[in-house]
Amino acid sequence: MSSAPESELTEDGFLEAVSAIRFIAPDLSPIGAAMLAAIHFDIANDSRAFSLKLGVEHALTLREVTALSSPELGLLNIVSRSERTQRTHFALTDKSNQLIARAFASN
Repeated sequence: MSSAPESELTEDGFLEAVSAIRFIAPDLSPIGAAMLAAIHFDIANDSRAFSLKLGVEHALTLREVTALSSPELGLLNIVSRSERTQRTHFALTDKSNQLIARAFASN
């Protein structure tokens, strides 16, 4: 699996990427794996965009952001957060980039 721009990425390709990430990290939720893939493929880098594009409630996305950015997982860096809307911008960490590289190398 390569890093394709969003315009070249199909829904099946995205789902394959999510499956590959979950194969390497089976403890990740489907939403968490989808979030890592969405950031990697530049589909969404904030909670609101992710929620809208993938049809996931914003509250569920925010819960996953909290889990992925926890010290235990360390898979997301919080870049900024709006106090009013709770929209959260995030980025991959070195750890999540390594996880994604392993997932796509095994595919």
